[in-house]
Amino acid sequence: MKKILSVAVIAMLLLVSCATSVSLSYQKPSNVNMSQYRNVAVASASPFKSSQRIPLFLRFDITDPTISTYMIFSTFDYDKVNDSCAKELTQMVNKVFSRSSYYSVLSPEKTDTYLSFYKIGKNPSELLKAEGVDALIVPKITRFYNDEFVTADTYEKDGTKYTTYYIHRSIDLGVTISVLDTATDRIIAMKEYSSTKNYVEVYDPEFPLIFRYSQSDAISDTISDMVSQMVADFVPTSGRVNVELLANSPKNERAKEAYDAVKDGSYAYAYTLFNDIWNSEGHIPSGYNAALLIAVSGDLDGALRYLSAMQTRVSDRDVNRLYATLSSIKESNDKALAQYSPTTTVTETTSLSPYDFLLK
Repeated sequence: MKKILSVAVIAMLLLVSCATSVSLSYQKPSNVNMSQYRNVAVASASPFKSSQRIPLFLRFDITDPTISTYMIFSTFDYDKVNDSCAKELTQMVNKVFSRSSYYSVLSPEKTDTYLSFYKIGKNPSELLKAEGVDALIVPKITRFYNDEFVTADTYEKDGTKYTTYYIHRSIDLGVTISVLDTATDRIIAMKEYSSTKNYVEVYDPEFPLIFRYSQSDAISDTISDMVSQMVADFVPTSGRVNVELLANSPKNERAKEAYDAVKDGSYAYAYTLFNDIWNSEGHIPSGYNAALLIAVSGDLDGALRYLSAMQTRVSDRDVNRLYATLSSIKESNDKALAQYSPTTTVTETTSLSPYDFLLK
C-alpha cells in the first residue's frame, strides 16, 4: 500500500512540475490609506524613558560553582543603549517612507526643528503646513527590555572535566508609528509593532567583551524585523503571482500549439489560438487559458468579462475559481490605484493639541 501511495505522489509531483504557468502582476494597497498624505515629515524617535530592565551584571548559572568567582559587568552600554535604539528606529522609519517614490519626505533633522517650537507655545502643524507637509510621522518606543545571562555545560572526557559557557542575550522591543494630519491636528492612524530577538553564543569569561553579535547588531536586527509590516501598512507596493494554465483535458490536438506558444513567451499568438478553439469547439481549458492571458496582458476587466461570458455557457469549477481569483486581484489593484488619487474630506479640528501625547 505504501508503495502504491509513493508512486501516486511522484506522479502528482511530475504533473505539477510539468504544468505551464504565467506570471500575473498586480498592485497591493497599503493598510493605511495615505492618498491625502503624500508629503510627510518624519520625526525622530525619543529615547525610551519608562521603566526597563537593563542588566548591570551578568547572571550566571549557579549550578556550576566554578563561575561564582566571576563578577563581570553586562555587555550593554547603559549610557548609550536607549539613544542607540532611538537612532536606529528613526533611521529605519525614515527609510521606509523616503525610499518609496510614493512619498515626498521632510527629513527628521528638519522636522525636529519645527517640533521644538512646541516647547515655546507654537503650533508645529502651522509651520509644517507652510513647508507643504500633509502629515507628521512620529515613531515612538513603547517597550524596551534587555536581558543577559550565562549558562554552563559541563562534561567529562578521559577523566577530565570541561566546561563550555554560553551567553544568552535578548531584546524585547515595542514601537508605535502615529500619523498626524497637519491640517486638522488629528491623529488619523496609529500602528503598533513588536519584536523579540534572542542570541546565544559561546562565552569565555576571561574575555568578556568579545562577541560575534554586538549590542548595536541586536538592536538593528530587532527593528529590521518590523520593516516589512511597516511597508505593508504605509506603502502601496506591487506583487506578482504565478497562475497555472488549465491542463489540456479533455485533450484537444489544436490546443497543443497554443501551449507551446505560451512556453515560448508568445502570449498574443497563444491567446488567438485558445480563443478560436473556445469559440469554435467550446473547449473549456482553451477558454480558461484565453481569459488568463488577457489578465496577464494587464486587462483584468477584459478577462473578467470573458470569464463571465463563459459562465453563461458552461458551469465549471475551474472557471469559477479563476473568476474569483482575478476579482480579488482587481479589488487589490483598484484599492491601490485609489491611493494614488486622493479624495478630499473635511474633518473638524480638535481643540486639544495631540503634541502633548506624541512628543512625550
